[in-house]
Amino acid sequence: MIIKPVLVYLSGPITPAHGFSVKDNIEAASVVFLQCVRAGIPAFCPHFSALVDASWAIPHADWMQIDLAVLDRCTHLLLLPRWETSPGAQIEVAFARQKGLPVISDLAEVA
Repeated sequence: MIIKPVLVYLSGPITPAHGFSVKDNIEAASVVFLQCVRAGIPAFCPHFSALVDASWAIPHADWMQIDLAVLDRCTHLLLLPRWETSPGAQIEVAFARQKGLPVISDLAEVA
């Protein structure tokens, strides 16, 4: 496997809304994360934090600070399905655009 010299941030809803549960959102993100792995594309999936947060109750604002710190180190932001329904994803997209990072909707767009 050839690993691409990138780091892709996966941005989409985590919290339940619009008929989708946290589990639904994690599963959707996991599918894309595995596509990245199979393609040799290093990726960060913030959805996996929901697997530990249920017992730790870390405030959303704190998670956003951590996520933006990670995003600041990434080369691309990949939009997941229903990203536009997520206030957190909207913040991430605005941050990425402000930094001049490519905001993409398809892995094929990763150079």
